[in-house]
Amino acid sequence: MKSAFQTLGKVLLLMLTPLIVYLFSLRVFLELFSLLRKIFPLTGPVNEETMRHTAMFLSALLVAGMFFIFVLQPVLYVIQWIQTLANGDFHEPAPGDHDKFILAGRWSHFLYRELWEQMHCLSRKLKQSEADRAELEKNRREWLAGITHDLKTPLTYIQGYASMISSQQYKWTDEEIIDFGSKIEEKSKHIKDLIDDLNLSFQSKDGKIAVHKTETDVIALIRHCILDIANSHQFSAYEFSFETNVNSLPMDVDPTLLQRALQNILINGIVHNPPETAIAVSVHKQENVLSIKIADNGNGMDDETRRNLFETYYRGTSTNGPAEGSGLGMSIAKKFIELHHGSICAKSTIGQGSSIFIELPI
Repeated sequence: MKSAFQTLGKVLLLMLTPLIVYLFSLRVFLELFSLLRKIFPLTGPVNEETMRHTAMFLSALLVAGMFFIFVLQPVLYVIQWIQTLANGDFHEPAPGDHDKFILAGRWSHFLYRELWEQMHCLSRKLKQSEADRAELEKNRREWLAGITHDLKTPLTYIQGYASMISSQQYKWTDEEIIDFGSKIEEKSKHIKDLIDDLNLSFQSKDGKIAVHKTETDVIALIRHCILDIANSHQFSAYEFSFETNVNSLPMDVDPTLLQRALQNILINGIVHNPPETAIAVSVHKQENVLSIKIADNGNGMDDETRRNLFETYYRGTSTNGPAEGSGLGMSIAKKFIELHHGSICAKSTIGQGSSIFIELPI
């Protein structure tokens, strides 16, 4: 309301000020011409009508000049500023010496204060957006390089084992061939998971992921997801725990998407932490929210990694880690949680582990 009154006051001031200046200057010019007629009698033949017209013209010229200097000139300066922004320069253009005097004046500051503030805010946002875009492009290139590497690594294994099996120089035992086949199957699954995650990532951007909700015991689903990973021989070096304040909770969810989100978060905690890391999952039912916390005592993350943890192009797959994960897991998990109208965030400290917090509306 205060802002509306201020705007109305400025509009009335802009309307009344030229009128007041015009009437005052007209009176001054008429008095001046009258004085000149008395001092210089040669001007006597000039009639009153001519003097009045001349005074009106000079007054109008004065008002037009003041309007240009104090009203139009700041507008032209803003137009120049916008053109500078359009050219990719996000700094305020340096005004000329005369412009500095006008633009720094109290009248200009009073009349255009909100405009200056908005222009400075726009410049800062555009500058930050450009920096974010450059960072995103850098991360995208690094992510693509990581994805390419992640595809090549299992393909190299597959090619190597296939060459060994097909080689005529060696006679492999049945146990060795079975072991080679197992390795090929494992690496093929890694490639399939990577392609599936890429497909899901692109689908999430296009909004094409279908959600099929059914009444599901969420507590049992979470417990099953943890047991499935904890019982895998690949992750036997990690310690898992689970606690909950409710034994059963039927909810309308898509069990496939929710389980995939939880798996991706757990796998992420495994891939980026050393063996013997403890991963604790706790579930608490509150009034209208189901809270899920997945915490580990592993390496932790720096602030930049934590802020960008759920960004698609921030981080590629760790090629030194297990053959699970695609580097897209956390961004996909976030999307699946949001499809259930939930929220997800992370807290972490270097050397003290990480915690992922999920909230789902009941």
